[in-house]
Amino acid sequence: MNFSDPFFKQVMDISNQVKIKDKFGLMDHSSITIAGMGGSGVSGRIFSSLYGKEPVNVVDGYDLPDFVDKNTFFIAESYSGNTEETLSVVEKARERGITIHSVTSGGKLAGMSDEVIRIPVGLQPRESLGYLLMPLLNTFQTDEVNDSNLGSAISSAFSMSDEIGSLANEIVESDRIPYILSWEPFASLSYRFKTQFNENSKMFAISHSLSEQNHNELVPMALNRKMKERFFYLCVEGDMNSRNARRMDMVESISGVNFHRIRAKGNTRLEKLIYLIHYIDILTVQVGILGNYDPEDVRVLENLKKDLSKH
Repeated sequence: MNFSDPFFKQVMDISNQVKIKDKFGLMDHSSITIAGMGGSGVSGRIFSSLYGKEPVNVVDGYDLPDFVDKNTFFIAESYSGNTEETLSVVEKARERGITIHSVTSGGKLAGMSDEVIRIPVGLQPRESLGYLLMPLLNTFQTDEVNDSNLGSAISSAFSMSDEIGSLANEIVESDRIPYILSWEPFASLSYRFKTQFNENSKMFAISHSLSEQNHNELVPMALNRKMKERFFYLCVEGDMNSRNARRMDMVESISGVNFHRIRAKGNTRLEKLIYLIHYIDILTVQVGILGNYDPEDVRVLENLKKDLSKH
C-alpha cells in the first residue's frame, strides 16, 4: 500500500484531530439536535449512536422539526460553513430563539452562531471527522474521552495495513457492489462505510443495520441468487455480547453468504470506534486508488453546490 498518495496524508491527520479539547459550554437542555449534511453530518449520526443519556435528533435536510425549541441544545455542523441545507435549518432555529452552537471552519455559519468552535481550513468534510466529532464527545462524554487512548487505536488500525490492502484488492477484483452490515454500538459506521466508498472509491454501496435488515433485505439475500451474487459482503462487528452477534451468524447461515468481518480493537467503546473509522478510511482510499480513481476528486458535488448557489 502506497501511503505517499496525497489523500492518505489527510486520512492520517485523524491522529491530530482526536487530540483537540474544544467543547461547548453546557446550558440547561432536555434534548440535543445536530444539523449537518454529508461528511459533516455523519459526525452527528455517530454521536447519536453512542450517546444515550438524552434524546438526540439528527437533521439532514432543509427543515427543522416543530418539536425543536429553546430547550434543545442545538448544534450545526458544516465544514465549509456554507452548506445551504444546514444554513436553512439554522435560520429556522434563530427564528425560534434557539441558541446556535456550531462546528465549522468559517463561512456564513460562523456569523450566524452564538458559540463557534472553529476547525482548520483546507480539508474536505469527510477528512475532518475527528474535528467534527470530538467537540460533541468532549462536551457530553468527557469521561469516556479521558478514559480512552485514541492515538493507540489509530496506530492499531494502521498496523493492519497489509490486511486492509489485501481486502481492497479483493473488493476491486470482484467488481461487485459493497454490501455492509453492522449493529450497535457501531451501527452508524455501516453508513459511514457506504459514504466513504461513494466518495473515496467512486463506488455504489449499500448499508444496513441489524436487526432491521433481518426484517426485509434478508429475503432477497436468501432467495434471489442472481441478485445476491452482485454484492461484496462486509460486516463491521458491533458488541459481540449483543443478540445481534448471533443474528449475524444466522444471516450467513440462512443466506449462504460469507461476510468479510471487521472486528474492532481497543479497550473502550470509543477506542474501538476510532479504530474502525480509521480502518474504513484507509480501506476505501486504497480501493479508490486501485480502481484508478482520485480519492480526492468530488468535483461533481462541488459543481452542484456552485450551480445551486446561483438559483
